[in-house]
Amino acid sequence: MSAETEGDFKKYISKVVSNGFTTLAVGLGSRLGLFDVMASMDEPMTSQEIADAANLKERYVIEWLGAMVTAKIVDTNSSSEKFIIPKHRHGSLVSAGLLARAVTVLPTTQDDVINCFRKDGPNGISHDKLVHHYEWLSSFKKNEYDNTKMQTLVRQVTGLENLLETGVEVCDIGCNTGYHLNILAKLYPRSHFVGVDINTDAITEAQKENHSGNATFEIQDAYNLPSDWSEKFTYAYVSKTIHDLAYPEKALKEIYRILRPGGILSLIEVNVHSKAGDNMAMPAAQSTYVFSLYHCVPSVLDYPGGKALGACWGREAAAAMLSELGFSKVQVFDIPNQPKEVHITGHKPHSQ
Repeated sequence: MSAETEGDFKKYISKVVSNGFTTLAVGLGSRLGLFDVMASMDEPMTSQEIADAANLKERYVIEWLGAMVTAKIVDTNSSSEKFIIPKHRHGSLVSAGLLARAVTVLPTTQDDVINCFRKDGPNGISHDKLVHHYEWLSSFKKNEYDNTKMQTLVRQVTGLENLLETGVEVCDIGCNTGYHLNILAKLYPRSHFVGVDINTDAITEAQKENHSGNATFEIQDAYNLPSDWSEKFTYAYVSKTIHDLAYPEKALKEIYRILRPGGILSLIEVNVHSKAGDNMAMPAAQSTYVFSLYHCVPSVLDYPGGKALGACWGREAAAAMLSELGFSKVQVFDIPNQPKEVHITGHKPHSQ
């Protein structure tokens, strides 16, 4: 048992709640472009100068600056008339700001989530009420990976890079706007890449952004991929999609079907364990449980019999599901410099 006292916990919980208020302001600053404006400053500027540069009203900027100064994110001079963000904080604020935006978006469905909790309430929340969530997810995922990170994932699987360099068929299931697939297509021009998603708007944007001659995007249902795709692909890539599906086993069986014998599946998931008590030191756990509560679970439970794995279903459960569905050589890789995600791989056996 912990030796924690009532006073210790009081200080702790007060800090947790206070940080929540700060996160709200960080997300607001990111959405309004205030951090971008301040990152471009070489010298401290007044609140009016910052407001003018961001095309915002000064009075609101003053209040936001107060929150940022007291949170030790923005520095000010002794008279509190000029403000600046030191350059060493800029990079961290880009990623932190994108994550904090979720805190400004999730409350839009707070009443719906409360109703879902109640025994006589609905099971889940319909897709049309989660539009802002999906918009945030799309913008957040676009900034997760670059060429180096994608190449790191590929090189974790023995022989995969050689296959991609030689030229094979690749499918990205749940590709959204194609951010990961486009990187892979540019890295490995001899391979052909197909991105699929059920979201019409996402595929439309992916098609607009597609500048690779070796990549195509299609609207497809992960539960019912084209019948003539059986054993077509050598590599399947799925990034943080399976836990958001109402019927994950059905989708994974389809992925298994479209893979050639010996084909490889890469599953990117949140880097957490399957039991909450094992996640005390996992950096993604706290925020992911909350996001899953507001988005992943209710979005899936809106479907009859939805499994609702949740974003924190965990590396152990994910690996076990692949093994149960027939994938062999299942491995779990930590991703260098990406501690909040985990790479789980499996192979379709040569002999059935």
